[in-house]
Amino acid sequence: MSTATLDSLLPLPAVVLIVGATVCPLLGRISARAPMVVAVLACGTAGGILALFAPAVYSGRLLVTYLGGWTPKGGAALGIAFAADPFGLSYALAVTVVSLVLTVFTLSMLGRLGPRELGGYACLFLLLAAALVGIALTADAFNLFVWLEVAALASYALTGFFLERPTALEAAFKILVLTTIGTFCVFVGTGVLYAEYGALNLGQLHRSLEPGVGVVGLVALGLLVAGYGTKAGLIPFHGWLADAHTAAPGPVSALFSGLMVSLGVVGIARFAFLVYDRPPPVLGVLMVVGVVSAVVGALLSLGQDDLKRLLAYDTVSQIGVVTVGLAIGTRVGVAGGTYQLLNHTLFKSLLFLCAGTVLHVTGKERLSELGGLGRQMPLVAAAFLVGVLAISGVPPLNGYVSLGLIHEGLEETHQYVPLAALLVSQAVTVAALGRAAWRVFFGPARGPAPAGESARPGMVAGFVALATLCVAFGAVPKLLLHRVLSPAADWLLDAGDYGRSVLAGGGHVSLGPVVTFDYLAPTSLLVALGTAVVGVLLAWRYAGDRVPRSVVPLRRLHTGSVNDYASFLVAGLLLVCGGLLAGRLG
Repeated sequence: MSTATLDSLLPLPAVVLIVGATVCPLLGRISARAPMVVAVLACGTAGGILALFAPAVYSGRLLVTYLGGWTPKGGAALGIAFAADPFGLSYALAVTVVSLVLTVFTLSMLGRLGPRELGGYACLFLLLAAALVGIALTADAFNLFVWLEVAALASYALTGFFLERPTALEAAFKILVLTTIGTFCVFVGTGVLYAEYGALNLGQLHRSLEPGVGVVGLVALGLLVAGYGTKAGLIPFHGWLADAHTAAPGPVSALFSGLMVSLGVVGIARFAFLVYDRPPPVLGVLMVVGVVSAVVGALLSLGQDDLKRLLAYDTVSQIGVVTVGLAIGTRVGVAGGTYQLLNHTLFKSLLFLCAGTVLHVTGKERLSELGGLGRQMPLVAAAFLVGVLAISGVPPLNGYVSLGLIHEGLEETHQYVPLAALLVSQAVTVAALGRAAWRVFFGPARGPAPAGESARPGMVAGFVALATLCVAFGAVPKLLLHRVLSPAADWLLDAGDYGRSVLAGGGHVSLGPVVTFDYLAPTSLLVALGTAVVGVLLAWRYAGDRVPRSVVPLRRLHTGSVNDYASFLVAGLLLVCGGLLAGRLG
């Protein structure tokens, strides 16, 4: 297939998902299962189209198209650009693949809902997936904001999908208020860039910023980091995340945690790397935000009694780890951060599907009320254990390689304080998830065994698919590093070529040496073993209902008040802007 043909197909995956979202409510009036079948077909078709782009994109080519044929003239762009680079395409493929798994899972778990309910659910699900794919492929700052709004609208409704639950309505209100503040930050930041530089196209913005970034440009970047950081759930912008993940249905929690929060990281990477080209203050600010999120998120997950809330706070921690990887700013670090981003879509989706299944079968999600489910739900227990081992960085699962690359990047750049902080967060993560696995599946039973069925065919397929991918992404790191992650790092670290290629309607970047990882390096193996051992000891110490003293003040700050969380967000915005400006003046 010619490059011109591939370029013209770039908007099609998002279009397919939007068309599917439009059709689903209509089919819901006829059949209960038809909307979910359409959702499966739409995700599969969108993923198939994206796969057509992979050979060209991963060989170093940037595919670009302008809607309506409005191509740039004299370096000025009026049309909306879609561009596929390895970083964005990898995220878009992850969205469609995991969404396909989640829709199949939903057919089994929620298939007994009424036809209109399933039609509405499938519509919102596909609309959110379309927004995520659009964010991954757009090369226009305002179009990024539009897709962000589409994702926000779908997430509000999905959070409050079961309105009969009081927590669902409260969580929907919190996500509405807090992410609206975040999207407003993105809107204002985009408007400031347009007012100052007269451009919205990412390539044109980069060209305008090449002479140097002034105070106005840094303030705009601070607004954008805070806005996209809110969607990513980075601390202190994370107030909405735990409630939304807890209240939503299991597959929706998996979609939120595995995929939706990552759009914030994609947005930050687009501006920090491809528009601003990493001015000195930005990587330091992102490093601080990432480290704080990694450590505090892990601590908040330890001692949680609600299983889904525990996983939600761990999501804050894992997105912090991804941010640290990108903030290293080297090929190894960026490749590791991208690897961790893709891995997070797999193991966190898997863990939330397990938590959703436990709630679906038992009607309970508190660790103090669960126990001994491994005998009644062996498949769910095995899948949860795979997810725990993967997220803990245990070889040969996928987290081992991505965490190892991030650690290697920090060591190469002599950033030993962030490295020590990540090791602490990793050990605490092992403790929190190991404690949850023990209490839910392997500890003593509490109450009678659940009577419901735990593993229908679609649910089995979901567990097996995600667990297999966790193993595969860890077992073949050389292939992924060579074909996917090294090209992604090359494009993110070459803003000049990206900007020129977007304005030229396509281009090619010279790929550097392949990023390598020594799987059997003694240091990597000892780090994995050491954090696992420390984590297991912590899990044993806090196996009961004890809450670590260090966590108590953090939990007191999380009052549940939307006003307090909004204050955190505004304070975070001021700190980010202040950090960027202070770094420039210094």
